[in-house]
Amino acid sequence: MGLSWLIRLLNGNRGRRNEIEQMKKDFISHVSHELKAPLASMQETTHLILERIPGPLTEKQERLLQLNLQSGKRLAAMIGNLLDFSRLEAGIVDYEMQLQDVRELVQSVVTELTPRAHEKALHIMVDFPEEALMTMCDPNRMIQVFTNLLDNAVRFSSKGGSVSLRMDEVGTPPTNAARPPYSPEGYILLSISDSGPGIEGLTKDRIFGSFPQVEQGKKTFGQSLGLGLAISRALIEAHQGTIWVEDNPNGGSVFSVLLPKASAQFETLDLAS
Repeated sequence: MGLSWLIRLLNGNRGRRNEIEQMKKDFISHVSHELKAPLASMQETTHLILERIPGPLTEKQERLLQLNLQSGKRLAAMIGNLLDFSRLEAGIVDYEMQLQDVRELVQSVVTELTPRAHEKALHIMVDFPEEALMTMCDPNRMIQVFTNLLDNAVRFSSKGGSVSLRMDEVGTPPTNAARPPYSPEGYILLSISDSGPGIEGLTKDRIFGSFPQVEQGKKTFGQSLGLGLAISRALIEAHQGTIWVEDNPNGGSVFSVLLPKASAQFETLDLAS
């Protein structure tokens, strides 16, 4: 009788957990629409006013509307991070896996963020091999990771400094990297070095967690909700890779991403986590 009661209890708990997980998924789907739709409408209205469709604007009005638009973009990014993090936590992120050249993905991000770097008089240096470095990945998710890392490097580098990107093919994971799943083809190592204030040694393991509060003198690393690096780590690990940070010998930090290298014989796959 005691064993039967325990089995019924365990089955009941399992059913309750499944019910809670489904509630989480439904909530995330609902919130995604409820938050994004009105914000998009507000931004579109601001765009229309800035285009002077309703009528002329004074210089002060235009400046205030531009500030409003920038705040809306930051809010949209925060909402996007919150929703992404919630989906990752609930295990409902879909991945469209394709054979991709990592060099091309990273270069597209460099091209996009170069104007922002120029605003700070930053020099972006790229050192990639000539041959393709292929991996199986969701290209949009990988671009999301690379954009977050390079955006942080540009944001925290000192004015007039530099940001360096280096990519190599390695046979085995570096000794300072968390051990990823075995890859018979080897690995692709991307390192992004910045000239920022750096990260204290005791906090390096914490910055990939959710909502980290990492003080760096008068700057707070990731001056936002602090979810970008947590999302990046989850996405990289979902791609059988690993991500970590070290001190830059020249000052600043070096963020590294290790991904499994794929053979060009792979075909396009559609996978869901």
